[in-house]
Amino acid sequence: MKPVLTIVIPCYNEEENIPKVVPAIQQHCAENNFRCIIVNDGSKDNSLTELNKFSSEQIEICNHSKNRGYGAAIKTGIRRCNTRFVVTIDSDGQHSLDDVNTMLGKMLETNADMCVGNRNSMGSTPIRNFAKSIIVRFSKMFIKVNINDLNSGMKMYKTDVVKYLIKFAPNGMPFSDVIVLLFHQFRFKIIEEPITIKDREFGTSTINYKTAIQTVYEIMYIIIHFMPFRFFGTIGAISVLFGIIWGAPFVYKGLGVTAGTALCVLSGLIFIGFGILLEVLIKLQFENYSPEIPEVHSGQPV
Repeated sequence: MKPVLTIVIPCYNEEENIPKVVPAIQQHCAENNFRCIIVNDGSKDNSLTELNKFSSEQIEICNHSKNRGYGAAIKTGIRRCNTRFVVTIDSDGQHSLDDVNTMLGKMLETNADMCVGNRNSMGSTPIRNFAKSIIVRFSKMFIKVNINDLNSGMKMYKTDVVKYLIKFAPNGMPFSDVIVLLFHQFRFKIIEEPITIKDREFGTSTINYKTAIQTVYEIMYIIIHFMPFRFFGTIGAISVLFGIIWGAPFVYKGLGVTAGTALCVLSGLIFIGFGILLEVLIKLQFENYSPEIPEVHSGQPV
């Protein structure tokens, strides 16, 4: 029978985890007639050497000669898929393969286009959970997407749908959040399923000042690509209103328009105009953008 599901795994500097994690994935794929595509994203250690040991009928190894980013690695894997469904998991061994089968069952049962694995704050640090909560609350407030774990690394998709939408998604870490918002933007059905998270055996997940920078970047990316007029237009309207309220007493007394009033009104109009311009550009991007997809050969640099 033709495989129904492909497991896509982005990999970066995981040479210690690969010998522990990949054999279980290989066995799971053989038992369930799944395929697996692992994308080495320009690792600086011996990850590619370790991965090539597992190249087989079930497991295809792709290699980026340079580090392109988390999202770029997932895109490469998804573009190589020819099964009905595709699921992404991390290469550190924290995801349970049993959850893959559970999510596939839910996708078939509900005819959903995407299933997000909800970690319920497991397997993460308080700092990362706090950053995640900011993005989730922000997205729920402005975009009205009712998903609690936007940046979960375990997501399942209908392959034909995600292949179309990944051309709008970024190549970096914001891919995890943005791909959910894209499914929401294009009115595809999204469900969420609880998953379990295991402890990482080797290596560490880096948490430092970059987490805060990354959070701000993701929020700005979401603003600019999904709600530019709603965000900048709101700021502009508030600025114009504040300027009018501030300057009305001066005008009433015959003192004319103050510099502060003029600055607030002008700034507000600039924000509104900027929001309209971005809104038009983003709509044109969604309608007309169609990048070329490069060929990717197993085990060869791309």
